[in-house]
Order: sequence, then C-alpha cells, then structure tokens
Amino acid sequence: MKLQYIVVLVLAGIGYGMIEPGRLTYAFGHATLYVLLPALLFEAAWNLRYRAMLRGWRAIAILAVPGVLLTAVLIAGALAVVHVPFKTGLLAGAILSATDPIAVVGIFRRMRVPALLSTIVECESLFNDAVAVALYRAVLAAVLAGSVGAAGLAQISATAIAGVIGGIAIGIGIAFVAAALLRNRNDVVLQILATGLCAYVSYYAADRLDCSGIFATIAGGIAIRSFERRWISLTVAEDVNRFWDVAALVANALVFFLVGAALDVSIVTLDPAFVLAALAGVMIARVAVSGLLLPTGYPREWLDVVRVAGMRGALSLALAIALPQVPQREAIIAATFAVALATIISSTLTVPPVVARVAARRPNG
Repeated sequence: MKLQYIVVLVLAGIGYGMIEPGRLTYAFGHATLYVLLPALLFEAAWNLRYRAMLRGWRAIAILAVPGVLLTAVLIAGALAVVHVPFKTGLLAGAILSATDPIAVVGIFRRMRVPALLSTIVECESLFNDAVAVALYRAVLAAVLAGSVGAAGLAQISATAIAGVIGGIAIGIGIAFVAAALLRNRNDVVLQILATGLCAYVSYYAADRLDCSGIFATIAGGIAIRSFERRWISLTVAEDVNRFWDVAALVANALVFFLVGAALDVSIVTLDPAFVLAALAGVMIARVAVSGLLLPTGYPREWLDVVRVAGMRGALSLALAIALPQVPQREAIIAATFAVALATIISSTLTVPPVVARVAARRPNG
C-alpha cells in the first residue's frame, strides 16, 4: 500500500473521529486484535521468502528479540527521567516496541530493493510484534500482581518464553492437521477455507491457552505454506495467493482508517512530560536497535532503512486501549497515540528517499 494512501486513510479516520469522537475506539481495539491482525500476520507469513529469511536469520533474530527488549528498557529509562515508576515504564515500552512497517514493505514491492533487505524488515515486524505482545502480557501480569523486581523479571521472561514456545507448537500442529486433511484435494475453495481456519484457529486456540496467538498464526502460516507447496497444484496455489493478497489489502485499509478514527489528538496533552519522554525513548531506541546490526556486515544504507522503518501503528494502539486499570493508564494511551501519529508522519517524509537510495545502489542480496 502506497504511503499517500495510508495518509489519506488515517486522515479520513481522524475526520470520522472528530465527527463521532470515541465511537470506534472500542471496536478498533477488538477488531485489530481479533479480526484483522490474524489475517495480516498469516498473509505476511504465507508470502515470506524462505531462502532470504534463512540468509538473514541473524539480523531478524537480533531485531526481534534483543531489539524488542532493548526498546522496552530504553523507553522505560526515558520515562524514569520524568519520575515514572519502572514497572509502568516497562509496560509502556512493551506496547511501543512493536513496529508496523507496512508502508515500507509496500515501497519495497514497487522498487528494486534487495530481497534480503525486504525480508529482514518484514520479518522484523512479524516477529517483534509477537515478542512485544508476549512481553506485554508478561509485564502486565507482573504489574497487576504488584511487583516487577528481580523475581518479577525472571517470571516475566519465563512466562514470555513459555507463551512463545506454546504458540509455535499450536500453530504448527493445526497447520499439519489442516494440510493433511486437504492433501491432494485441489479445490480452491477448500484450500482458501483451510488457510483461513489455520490463521484464526491457531490464533484463538493459542490465546485461549495463554500462549502467543501471534506466534501461533505466524508458525501456522509458514508451516501450511511449506506443506501445501508439496501437496497442491500450482494453479490452486496461485488462487490462494490472490485471495490472501486481497484480504491483506482490505485488512490494511481498515486498520489505517480505524487507527485514524481511534486517534484522540486532544489527550496527547494530558501528560506532556510522559508523552515527550516516550517519544524521546522511541527515537533513541530506534537508533540503538538499528545499530545492533552494525557488526553483521550489511551496508549502512540498509541500516538507515531499518531505522526509518520503525513506524508504530495499529498493534501498539490496540494494546494500549486494551489495558485494564493500571497506574497511569491514560498517560500510556496518550503517549501511544502521540508516537503512532509522529511515526506515521515521519515515515511519510523519510522512507521514500532512504529506500530510493538503496534501490539506486542495488547492492547484492
């Protein structure tokens, strides 16, 4: 999806939100987390370039795990400067650590950008969303329990790891069953139905079992695509591809409209110190995270793309809106709105020239 379309959709949503303030805010959170997100995750996992993913696994792993943890801690540190308790800051950091580079990936698909770079950025979004949500759930549980000390951090880590492993296992298991039941049945409708069920059943089953629904859907998408590449005809596979391309386009359009409708610019001034500290933390963290890739030997222009691809959007907003009554809940929501709006605007200005420089150089990859 082109950047200008995203801006138009967000502005249209903001216009609707001004006419009907708050009307779609509740619907946005639930629609994003339980209707639109599984489809977007599955489509991205279904279309991953596996060879490029294996080549870039180190960079992907760095961005998805240490990158998310570093982002959350740096945001918590920035908030500590304005006297926000560490547990509240860490919760805000977990919410704001999920990136959404949909606009960047859309530009990649129109320009001659190396497949490896495109895969790294897309996989960062997929996997760091999953890690961020696992971290969010674990930190939220610790906050509600009343402590995020050394023991609390150990419990957060153990809970997050268990949720990730459980989600992956659930996704692969459901994908295997779905693919096995449809083996050699080259019916387009059945295949589309099977992939759809895999996307949503994996997500809901994992969520119900307190595991990572995001990891379940990603693992299910990767696994069922691998099975179906061996078990269905190319004609049917192309039809399934087209279905998910259209589904992702519609879901993306709805997400950005709903993001605009949910944005409440007026609350950004609710706690200016909190908001400004969160914005500073996000900017510092993005530079630090892209710097983690320096030892991996990728061109500096690639690191610039990773740095500007850190747009925050629907998932961060949905997680913030879904927060129960915790200390400084409204300030966290306000900061999330501000960061989402600021990063959407900055991506519109910075992404095209940075990606154009990479495309012009056309490095190997």
